[in-house]
Amino acid sequence: MHRYKTLLVLLAMSMLLSLSPAYAIEPIPAESGFSGFLSLGGGYNRVKSNMIAGNTFGDVGNRTVDSLTDGPDATSSGSLQFDYDLRYTFASTRTQIFLGTALEDALRYDFANQLGVAQELPGKNLVAAGLLFSTIPTEVWKDPYVLYYKRSRTDRTSTGFRVAWDRIFGSQLQLQYSYRNIDIDDEYSGYTLGINSVLNPAQIGLLDRNGDAQRAEVLYRFFFDNKKHVIIPAVTYFNYNLDGDAMSNDGFDFQLSYGYNGDVISLVLNGFIGYADYDKRNPIYGKTQEDDHYGASLAAFYHKPFGWQAPFFKKTSLYFKTGYLESDANIDFYDTTIFTAGAGLLFRF
Repeated sequence: MHRYKTLLVLLAMSMLLSLSPAYAIEPIPAESGFSGFLSLGGGYNRVKSNMIAGNTFGDVGNRTVDSLTDGPDATSSGSLQFDYDLRYTFASTRTQIFLGTALEDALRYDFANQLGVAQELPGKNLVAAGLLFSTIPTEVWKDPYVLYYKRSRTDRTSTGFRVAWDRIFGSQLQLQYSYRNIDIDDEYSGYTLGINSVLNPAQIGLLDRNGDAQRAEVLYRFFFDNKKHVIIPAVTYFNYNLDGDAMSNDGFDFQLSYGYNGDVISLVLNGFIGYADYDKRNPIYGKTQEDDHYGASLAAFYHKPFGWQAPFFKKTSLYFKTGYLESDANIDFYDTTIFTAGAGLLFRF
């Protein structure tokens, strides 16, 4: 379940990088007032996953499975895509307050919001801190391991915080850390196998998906040609300290991004590779899970499309994005494959 969400961060970064060159903290405007963006669009998703059920905006995964040893079947669905970011700047103190969709999470079926404050310090250093909270819960299966019968859905929510330090001592270095507490309303992983005497209570406990998640990221931006081009290598360490030791894991993601920011067209290309190692042996399969994952994505923006500019907004863009991601586990049941494509409009104000 959490691996599916980690994979989709690549596509969220496509949107993030296209709005600005990978800033965890938006540059603070010189004048006081409101700023931000709205985006509205639709998308197509083709997903293979045994762990995620979807959310209010779209379903993924099959309600019924007939094997615990085979990989997941593919499902296709459409989805609504909506993001927003609202900011107010106090220019005299170089302070900004913000509320909006946390873009790192929006395309991971986790419609988290972030409420926070950013501050510019001497030397152009930028720091920010924000609270993270779920607005539209992710839906997961109460017990993913039910065979032949329809599985029931339950909500997965998270709360936490995110802190960032950008343009460290005037450089293009950026650090970011986030912490979340994950809560699944009805966590019954493995209960059906317990009823059938396949697992005992201690083994069932190893499958619990509630707990804490942490992510720490470091990246550096290399600009070229008056900042029309940017190359951004990034490394992320993640740790899921969950109540079930067989579900707890940590690992690294390595990402390389390229962005082009033109007057008419902007492009963002991403590629990444990573892995996750799990803490304890999975009681269903008798071995410890390991994941290798990789993917690529493209986001393209057509500014002032066909000469049209929406009234009351500073900038209007038509966007298209697509991506492919795969997670290969040494336990086939946990394999994940994702293809997604979407298009819509982005409005800057």
